Amino acid sequence: MKNIILSLLILTFISCSDDFLDIPPATGLTDDKLVDLTAMRALINGAYSLTRGNQGVPFCGESSLYGTTMVRDVVVRNNNNYPQFFDHLLANDLGYFVRGYRILNTLNTIAVKDLSIMEGTDDQKKAILGDMHFLRALIYFDLNNYFELSSTGYSVPLLLKPLGVDETISSSKTGEVRNAIEEDIEQARFNFQNNLSGVANYQAATALAARIYFFHKKYDKAYEMADEVIKTGDFIIESDVKAPFNPLGTSRENIFSFKFNPGDNANPRPTTSLRNAYQPNETTGSLSLNPNGVLSRLMNADLQDNRWSFYTVQPNITYIDGKYSSDQMDMIYIRLAEMYLIRAESNIMNNNSVSQQDVDDINILRFRANPSTILTFIPEKNAALDTLYNDRTKELAIELGDHYLNTRRLQKGIIKTDQEGVGIKPYSEYADLLAFPFPLNEIQIHGLNRKP
Repeated sequence: MKNIILSLLILTFISCSDDFLDIPPATGLTDDKLVDLTAMRALINGAYSLTRGNQGVPFCGESSLYGTTMVRDVVVRNNNNYPQFFDHLLANDLGYFVRGYRILNTLNTIAVKDLSIMEGTDDQKKAILGDMHFLRALIYFDLNNYFELSSTGYSVPLLLKPLGVDETISSSKTGEVRNAIEEDIEQARFNFQNNLSGVANYQAATALAARIYFFHKKYDKAYEMADEVIKTGDFIIESDVKAPFNPLGTSRENIFSFKFNPGDNANPRPTTSLRNAYQPNETTGSLSLNPNGVLSRLMNADLQDNRWSFYTVQPNITYIDGKYSSDQMDMIYIRLAEMYLIRAESNIMNNNSVSQQDVDDINILRFRANPSTILTFIPEKNAALDTLYNDRTKELAIELGDHYLNTRRLQKGIIKTDQEGVGIKPYSEYADLLAFPFPLNEIQIHGLNRKP
């Protein structure tokens, strides 16, 4: 029964129109059939499947490609899809908005159900609720980051229940969306307590909470969450920088991944888009390292850094091919290295000073990357923050658009294009150009905009 419902769910999504409000019941079944935990778990599995990329374009990998291109860490070659991101000339038919809300529609279908009256154990119900809140926080976190319009403070519509075709929507303030994201991730942690797990689990939810609070600039909470994950001892920093990216997803550095399933015959898989874009081939790959970008400058400043092993250097081009070398591997979403970076920077921001623990957190990754660069003293605050920015940029390069998020958080300038001239383009000039446009269909039918 579970497999039948899941198949119907996937087929229904494929046949949906481009207006997310026109989506029919999430499984293709009438609402009176969505009354048991088997159906609820099928909805969860379907939402994860859509997020990781089985049937249709993957939601979880797109932000990495878009974000890296938008802050110009890479240059574009041989693909007409990416120049619009590099040049900040975004079209209104990206598809990202609709894909996100199709997943949210499924999750919201669960959110309005009363699981307490369904037959099953409390643990089964909490696992379903944990996954629902975890994935809804994850999807909204991504959507909010890419659709927030800096000049007005408005973002995507905040929808926490399924909507009918006659209902109207409007953009929500970024603060409202962020509050909902934080509430969802805390509900995920609550339901995943006592090591209860569904697809995700308590540690994954706590690690995602650390990331969310960090980019929401709530550094006290970010520190608390990252510290909790680190102190469990359930995860380790691998001695080899490449170890976390093994196709089997068995590294103990990985906290949560979108799993490759060999039973999925349809493409794309979790890492398909990433693998294809970064292929070490001048005619088939789409993106390579921008020789004038921040990442290139940082890497060239330390040629002994082991993270260079993720790159293939040729005379006229540098390929970024080491992290996603196959389309048949798990896509790592959160790993322990990020928790050390978050804990150190959050602690510095909270205390306005640098502690030995912060230095130790920096050094655990520096020792792996290049032992000769470990800090042997406690630097002053600004120097430590510069160090963390540089180390974060290198450590998390091309992972989940991290440098895009960090550039926006810190309002950093980005490299200019040849058409713009030489030098750095300040954040004030491009901030609104980083916001994705709403689909034309949503603008025409529902009047969706980000004006007050």
